[in-house]
Amino acid sequence: MYDVPAEEVARANTLTVRDPVLRKGQRLFIPDAAPLIPVITLYPSEKWQYIIIHHSATDEGNALFFDKAHLRKGWDGVGYHFVIDNGTKGKRDGQIEVSPRWLKNMRGSHCRADGMNYRAIGICLVGNFSKDQPTPRQMQALVDLTAKLMKYYHISRSRVMGHGQVRGASTECPGTRFPWGEFNRRLNADLRS
Repeated sequence: MYDVPAEEVARANTLTVRDPVLRKGQRLFIPDAAPLIPVITLYPSEKWQYIIIHHSATDEGNALFFDKAHLRKGWDGVGYHFVIDNGTKGKRDGQIEVSPRWLKNMRGSHCRADGMNYRAIGICLVGNFSKDQPTPRQMQALVDLTAKLMKYYHISRSRVMGHGQVRGASTECPGTRFPWGEFNRRLNADLRS
């Protein structure tokens, strides 16, 4: 992501390259880092048929913050595959965090309704969109990520929905003020390009 060899990162943080010991939330110094380039690795899979969009219903947060909160609920860590940050908790506005669920190709823990945890990619935007709207950078990141996932996994536009739009779900997630019209226009334009 930063175009810095692993050996240099290990040396700058006194880690061994062969067997580094890292823990969740550990901060690493990245020497001479180039600007952050989002890297979203896509894994061949037949299981991803839907994309479910969520809001955190919190004013701030990040993947580590949600991981801790979900663990306290007895879940097996952060329930989403991706978190799109809003500039709080040390993350940049519009930054896409890839959760361990995605990296390990695990089912979600974000939408039990209609079996979506087993067949849907969960994307959570930090914010409460029943009172606010996503930032422009969050919206751009969401459009870019959603289009990329749709193209790779051949997910049709009708299978991209909010949590509350899933059959059997009783929630207003991703919020009553989520800008569906803008999202759909921008997503359609991205898919055509």
